[in-house]
Amino acid sequence: MRYTKLLWTVALGVVCGCAAFAQNMFLNDRQQFVGTATITITGWGSANGQANVSSPPFSGVAGAGLFAINPPQQGTGYVACVDLANTINFGSTYAYEVWLARGRAGALAVLYDTINWNDAAQAVGFQLALWELVYDSYNNPANDNLFEGNFRVSLTNTTSGAIAAAQNFLSQIGNNTGPYFYLRAGSGQFQDLILVPYVPEPASMLALGAGLASLVGLRRRRAR
Repeated sequence: MRYTKLLWTVALGVVCGCAAFAQNMFLNDRQQFVGTATITITGWGSANGQANVSSPPFSGVAGAGLFAINPPQQGTGYVACVDLANTINFGSTYAYEVWLARGRAGALAVLYDTINWNDAAQAVGFQLALWELVYDSYNNPANDNLFEGNFRVSLTNTTSGAIAAAQNFLSQIGNNTGPYFYLRAGSGQFQDLILVPYVPEPASMLALGAGLASLVGLRRRRAR
């Protein structure tokens, strides 16, 4: 995860021109528009570390781990970055579109309860695995390789054990997919995120409520 308190170097033209990778995953995985959300990024929501990465929108050392948000959304107070092309500030507030999506990122989020979020290697490893999905292999596990392709990680200046953790997470999800919530920055001026973990109850209840309301309306019309 990048945020603007980190020291980073990247050409402006590259930053502005390479959001397509996150966009591709979004277009592939999106299923239903849920609504909008205004959230504040309050700080780290897990142990965190750093990763030395190379990808089309950014090359350098980035901070990695979960972010904490306020207020919580869809039953969770944590998010993960899916957008290396843009930055985000702790303490700042952002407006997002919330989309229900389904893909390998959802299968990765399912691992939430098995991960020790107090362990920086595992927290950074989760973020590396997610970036690998975004920039290389969201729809093709054959491309899961942290050392080749559009997204690459260097052992130098990367939290020890994070790469091994990321490889383990990717091997666990394989071809599996799952639902997740995608937070899309409508303006494209700040990072897209996903909610972690996926908590289905609120969205399911909203859908159920809408269905019941339609059924009641139909019955009333028939009664007339």
